[in-house]
Amino acid sequence: MTEIKNVLFLCPHGAAKSVLAMTYFNYLANQAGLEISAKNAGTEPDPTINPKVESCLKWEGFDLAGFVPPLLQPQDLEEADMIVSIGCIEADQAPAGKRFLDWSDVPMLSEDFQASRDKIYEYVSALAKNLAD
Repeated sequence: MTEIKNVLFLCPHGAAKSVLAMTYFNYLANQAGLEISAKNAGTEPDPTINPKVESCLKWEGFDLAGFVPPLLQPQDLEEADMIVSIGCIEADQAPAGKRFLDWSDVPMLSEDFQASRDKIYEYVSALAKNLAD
């Protein structure tokens, strides 16, 4: 199995769920001493980060001022060792040989922000722990 060095979190707009996942993952990986970095992207990115997400992360001590949701590029998929789709692409759309996780069951932020944030944190924590073992 390929060693994981780069994780790519995807959500349709690249402005909310994948931002939370990327931010939490990078923090937890750093805390665990893992040499793994995460980035995010969207298939149809919004022009700015979701204001609720930005406010939540700022309150938690993360500064994403100036963050612009990136458009998913083919090289993003190629460079990633692991792809985590949060309601975005299907496994057959990922390049062959990539580890792929589907977190489509994360609740909609617009329907229940706290439940969505908590589910993402739960998944990211488990992922970081799994990669540290």
